[in-house]
Amino acid sequence: MGAIGIVNNPLALRNRRSPALADRLRALLGAEGEVADAASDEELLRVAERFRARGVELLGVNGGDGTGQRVLTALAAAYGGTTLPPVALLCAGALNSVAASLSIRGSPESILKTALDRRRAGALPVAERDALVVEADDAPPRLGFLFGTGLAVALLEAYGRGRPGRLSAAWLAARATISVLAGGPLATQLGERQALRVSVDGDEWPDEPFLCLLAGSIPRIWPGFRPLSRCDEQPGFFHTVGVTGSSRLLVAHLPSIWMGRPWKRSLAVDAVARELTIEGPVRFAVDGELYAARHAVRVRTGPIVRLFVP
Repeated sequence: MGAIGIVNNPLALRNRRSPALADRLRALLGAEGEVADAASDEELLRVAERFRARGVELLGVNGGDGTGQRVLTALAAAYGGTTLPPVALLCAGALNSVAASLSIRGSPESILKTALDRRRAGALPVAERDALVVEADDAPPRLGFLFGTGLAVALLEAYGRGRPGRLSAAWLAARATISVLAGGPLATQLGERQALRVSVDGDEWPDEPFLCLLAGSIPRIWPGFRPLSRCDEQPGFFHTVGVTGSSRLLVAHLPSIWMGRPWKRSLAVDAVARELTIEGPVRFAVDGELYAARHAVRVRTGPIVRLFVP
């Protein structure tokens, strides 16, 4: 069997709270592979290139959603057009939305132990998901599973000012809902609209301000809502949504969004697509990491990623 490679982000939430976690993963892995520390994009690319040269057959990500998208980006650069190795998300971040969408839960140690047991038994179950490739202006492309603008960015910024964790995310969602209903200052902060020119697979969307734009190949965003429930209708496509309704109307539809029901036309436009193009200066998020474009962003279907499912 080939080796296992684990990328360890020392800045991830569980690693900061438990600095000895990486050593515990090394003890579990033993001679079957390597745990490599990497926090910057440059370090990640060097690790990805070394893992490719070594013939790693399973790559673990000891970090959260942001670490995962940076690892995927480095893997795509290191592997070129060749098939990526299966990826095991070890859930060491604050939210782990990508893993939660696939019902991947547990401590990094328990997930790695299960992966080792399954691998030794000769059966490593995986779920296939199309990655998104996000290109902003002339910057190098980034890979991930979730993309968002507007309200999605504002929520992430508000979340980043507090203590990271699922309880904080749920509390922020509750505060935002109450603020919208009461007309509070948080609602004003989160409800800013953007006049953007949007096209999906070459068809232009309505010329009106968007509360937010979402795209993804997994259904869930934090904390448990399923706005992208059509993401796996067709292989090679993703689900994209443009919210045109008011914040109050969005709050009224939160139970439906939680359950992944179809979007109402009074609230949003949506499509299953291969490509989303946004023209105009815009800030956006890819798997929880924040970026900005001066002129345009293009989101398209990327390579298939095989994710280990315990």
